[in-house]
Amino acid sequence: MLETNCQGVITSVMTCYACFMLSATAPDPDDKAPSRRDRVRAATIEEIKTTAMRMLREHGADLRFADIARDMGMTAPALYRYFADRDELLSALMVDGFAEMADALTSALDSAAPDDLAGRIRAAAIAYRDFARADPSRFSLLFGLPNPGFGRHSEHSSGPAAGATMAALEGLVLSVVEHGKRPTPLVRVVGTTWADEAGTIAQRNDGTRIPADIYQSLLHFLAAVHGFACLENFDHLNWVTEQSRDELFDAQIALLVVAMGADQ
Repeated sequence: MLETNCQGVITSVMTCYACFMLSATAPDPDDKAPSRRDRVRAATIEEIKTTAMRMLREHGADLRFADIARDMGMTAPALYRYFADRDELLSALMVDGFAEMADALTSALDSAAPDDLAGRIRAAAIAYRDFARADPSRFSLLFGLPNPGFGRHSEHSSGPAAGATMAALEGLVLSVVEHGKRPTPLVRVVGTTWADEAGTIAQRNDGTRIPADIYQSLLHFLAAVHGFACLENFDHLNWVTEQSRDELFDAQIALLVVAMGADQ
C-alpha cells in the first residue's frame, strides 16, 4: 500500500485549478476519426493501465514494467512504446482516478437540491468516503507518493485532473451562493493572504467568486472528510467496529453542517 501524504494534497489540487479552467476547450469539429492503428494503440494503453491497476491492488506500490509485460505476454521494452517510464504510467492512472472521483462527487451533488447546503454537505461527504472505501489502492495512488521524484514528475499531467476534482467539489457551496442563500460559516475570520489567494483561485470565467470565508469552510470540509478517509482506509480506525465508524462519520457530517453555516 502506498504511504499517505495528505499534507500537500489540497495545495496541489488548488494550484492546478486555474490551469484546469483555462485548458478546457471545445472539441475540434475537423478532428478525423481515429485510424485502426490508433484504435489498437488506445486499446493496448487501456489494457496496460488495467493490468497495472490490478497489480497495484494485489501487490501494492512495487509496480514494475517487467511484471506488467509478463502478465500481458509482452516484452518489457515494448511497454516503452506506450509509456516513457513507470511514473508516466502511474500519472495516467492518477488522471483516470481523479476523473472518476470528480464524476462521483458531481453525481452526488446533482442528487441534492442546489440550495440545500446541509443536504449537499451530506451527499458530498458520503460520496467521498464511499469512493475511498470502494478501492483503497486507487485512493492510495491519488493521495500518496511512491517517492519524492514522482510528485514532481506527475504534477503537470495529473494536476489538471486533480483541479477538475476540486472544481466539482466547489459546486457544493457555489450553487447555494448562486441561489442567494449565503451561509455564515462558524469561523468567519480569514487570513489576509488566504483571502487574496482564494479570490484568485475561485475566479470563474463569468467573474463569479466564492467568498473567502465560505471557500475556507469548504477547505475545512475537504480536510475533515479526507482525513477521516485516510484514517479509515489506512487502518487507523480498525480498533472500533464498522458501525461505530459509521456513527463517527455521521457525527462529523453534523459538525461540518454547523461549521459551514448550514444549520441556520
